[in-house]
Amino acid sequence: MATEGPLQQDLDDDIAIAPKNRFLHYLIGQDQSTLISEHLYPLDIGPTGTLLTGLSELITLDQGGHFLALERSVGFKGFDVRLYQLATGGATDISTVASLKGNTGGLQPIQKRLALNLAAQNLPLDNFEGMTLGPDLPGGDRSLILISDNNFEANIPTQLLIFRLRQ
Repeated sequence: MATEGPLQQDLDDDIAIAPKNRFLHYLIGQDQSTLISEHLYPLDIGPTGTLLTGLSELITLDQGGHFLALERSVGFKGFDVRLYQLATGGATDISTVASLKGNTGGLQPIQKRLALNLAAQNLPLDNFEGMTLGPDLPGGDRSLILISDNNFEANIPTQLLIFRLRQ
């Protein structure tokens, strides 16, 4: 799991500094959950005019520490939605770090790579906050389903986007 935005103790006063989220790895058992590790997740700064940005969804791709992350921001220009591939291998365990404010140069963050910028696809974007792996497709590829949250506004339709994840 991960925080949607920085925790209060991790929030920098300078808006030019990228927000620092925490990515938490738990071992879930029948009677207890145990924190295994915690990593620095560098959230991207949204486009000019952004009012709010966050990590809205994560899905596990495999047991080797590979994930997909859905980041979205909203601002004066509307929504910006980006999909990232993540790799946690090599990231510093920050579970004992009280604050991520300021320089985190000694910490290795989760590695992320932009997989898709939906704003560049000329799609009418809304508040995308959900993501799941769908059924297998012919040829062995997986489907990926994104869904928007209309915040209970009857005049805003829920959007579904479906993609093919190439193996």
